[in-house]
Amino acid sequence: MATELELKLMVQSEYLKSASDFLDGICGLSDTDGQSRQPTLTLMNAYFDTEEASLMQAGMALRIRAVNDQFIQTVKTRGSSRVGMHARGEWEWFLPNDQLDLSLLKEVPLPESLQNMSWGSKLIEVYRTDFERQVWNIVAPETKMEVVCDQGLVTSPYGEDSICELELELKDGSEAGLYDFALQLAEQVPVQVSIVSKAQKGVRLKYGQIEFPKKPLNTTNEIELAAYWFEVWLVYWEAMYFMKDEALMQPFRHSMSQLKVCLPSEMAHILDSLDNELEQRLLEEESLLLGSLAGMKSIGLAMLRVGQWLNRQAF
Repeated sequence: MATELELKLMVQSEYLKSASDFLDGICGLSDTDGQSRQPTLTLMNAYFDTEEASLMQAGMALRIRAVNDQFIQTVKTRGSSRVGMHARGEWEWFLPNDQLDLSLLKEVPLPESLQNMSWGSKLIEVYRTDFERQVWNIVAPETKMEVVCDQGLVTSPYGEDSICELELELKDGSEAGLYDFALQLAEQVPVQVSIVSKAQKGVRLKYGQIEFPKKPLNTTNEIELAAYWFEVWLVYWEAMYFMKDEALMQPFRHSMSQLKVCLPSEMAHILDSLDNELEQRLLEEESLLLGSLAGMKSIGLAMLRVGQWLNRQAF
């Protein structure tokens, strides 16, 4: 079992080439050992669950991935929240074909509701992802990471959703380097922090619901409250693009204002400046607002700076 720690960034398709060029430049300008670009991969992932979504409700994802004529069965658990980053358990096994082998799950500490394995006979393919993956191995000060760029689709009987994202996965060293490198990227390319996994994209196609974090019981702890409002802020941003609903800009800005009061003055100033910029953009843009907002580097930079500060406080 490995613990996967990654920082996911949402990017619009028109900026993918800029992101790719930036990452190519990082690899091309450095003679650092271990830094390279890998061949592009074409991946298919089939996700399985029961009709009642037993695995999803227990916080587990089960998939088979096909890549380069190899089949890999993967189990991922929801794991712990890391303030804008994904930290989760992951188990992988190579398979001879595209058929699930549930006997392998004896190695996984299953949630109590799944331990009797009665759900195994009820599994169906609930959604799939098909995408191209570009991969860069990046070596930064005190951090080694794998940066991937994924573009494709999530499809299910209930519809489809786009995949257009960058993932910075920690391979060795300090996790602080993920935020440092993401900030370098965000200075060049408009990106935003994302906390919605591909599996969550598949689930929301069926239920049409946006998943929000749970509000902390102890609202006197300002760091916990700030982490909550930070993730609510991120959820509204991504929901606005999933639903293509500009009206969600209002709760997006409201959650940002709630977050601001939990932060020190230097962080609050960043959000004040961003809100003023958003107000001006809303006054100027009468149409194509979502496209205009997605091109604002200041949104992603603010998300990353606040997320970086929160991680320093919490961990």
